[in-house]
Amino acid sequence: MKFMCLPGDYTSNILFCFENGKAARVELSAYKTVGKRRRLTGAYSDKSPLVGALHLKEDLEVAFLSTEGRMLLFHTSALAPKTTRATQGVSVMTLKSKYKLAEIKPAQQTAVVNLARYRVRSLPAAGSLLRPEDREERQMEIGLGQEG
Repeated sequence: MKFMCLPGDYTSNILFCFENGKAARVELSAYKTVGKRRRLTGAYSDKSPLVGALHLKEDLEVAFLSTEGRMLLFHTSALAPKTTRATQGVSVMTLKSKYKLAEIKPAQQTAVVNLARYRVRSLPAAGSLLRPEDREERQMEIGLGQEG
């Protein structure tokens, strides 16, 4: 996974999401360096593989999709910002041992018809199984021309 962020004034946050269902909201001010040639190490926790990262200029709804076929939506304001870069984060999605977090994306970028079904009130949560109409893998229809 590759991710790059142009911080600007260092006032926004980054949301790191890990395979174990945890997420960490880190303030960009934690990445501000004094020296110009300083190499950045320890950008995020390496306790679990990183699934995705989002630059949060403002709070938004994020969709978590697991390998089990479950999805949950939560608002990023539910996560408290941390000042430590290497934080492991807090549990957002509870996963069974053989499953892991597969993908994250902003809720507006999903093909979900009924977002309210997947929205959670409290964290952590297991999420709901995706319905067939909400899956992104839709079969393409071949339009047959009418002769006549």
